[in-house]
Amino acid sequence: MLCLCSAMRKQLRSVTPPPRDFLSFWTGTLEELDAVPFGLQRDPGGAGGAPEPRLEHIAFDSLWGERIHGYFLHSVNGADSPLVVHAHGYGSVCTVQWDWARAGLNVVGIDVRGYGESNSAVPKPSKWGYVLTGSGAPETSVLRGAICDYLRAAQIGRVLLAPDARRTVFYGRSFGGALALMAEAVGQMADLLALGVPSFGWTEGRYFFVKEGSGQQINAYLQAHPDHTEDLMLVMRYFDSTYFAERVRCPALVGIGLEDVVVPAKTVFAIANHLGGPVEIMEFPFSHTDRPEEQLWDQFEVRWEDMARQGVPNDFGRHSYA
Repeated sequence: MLCLCSAMRKQLRSVTPPPRDFLSFWTGTLEELDAVPFGLQRDPGGAGGAPEPRLEHIAFDSLWGERIHGYFLHSVNGADSPLVVHAHGYGSVCTVQWDWARAGLNVVGIDVRGYGESNSAVPKPSKWGYVLTGSGAPETSVLRGAICDYLRAAQIGRVLLAPDARRTVFYGRSFGGALALMAEAVGQMADLLALGVPSFGWTEGRYFFVKEGSGQQINAYLQAHPDHTEDLMLVMRYFDSTYFAERVRCPALVGIGLEDVVVPAKTVFAIANHLGGPVEIMEFPFSHTDRPEEQLWDQFEVRWEDMARQGVPNDFGRHSYA
């Protein structure tokens, strides 16, 4: 169900402005990442069927020189096909997306630092949860590194597909959606964002509504350390997806689950209503559940894959489907 008007009537605007040095912080972060050599390693991992697509395991260096691992799938059409970059959710790891490649897409997927094959890049995660790792300052936050991991993966994808792919799509669901959004805001590389319930929107508000996931971990920490609330909220504002959304100029397809205890709909509407480029919103009754209605999300997958292969329609974001 594709919707513009009903979603836009549910506008939520962040009442707290971003930190004064928000832009300079991320400009400096990008410069710091660019100073790190790629250190790209490619290892053939096998094929998904005759004659293609072909799978390679990849590894590269990201922010602070941390080693990040992932995969590269060559589509049947090679460098003339679009590139899709993706990561994973907050409680999962990256899985090889054979169907995307068989449908004619090149794919780069990664485990961001602290997850899966990149687990060793975060040797001492916080006992309170991943999101609290390094949360004493924005410079040391694990989220800063994870965003750079996603962006570096996109840079690697461009190298692997030189000359440039026909178009580039940043894809993500939940935590992965937040990383895709924030990486695009910093790096300005995507032609399309496909964001399913992106997290980390509306820093102050999300903790009133969230019941599980990273938000619940932060709530548990603050209940034990209420005197740290102001300092932690300040740090988390450097990773508020709402502030990044304003820096996005490419088209964005946003999926929202109207009932979601992990990424509440209000926080996703806050993100969607701050996006700086054309946006279409697809509303679904649920997300982050095991209910049968979750199958409706297949419509979201079909929609972004069509645009990845065929391009974004000229009238994207101009019509109401309510």
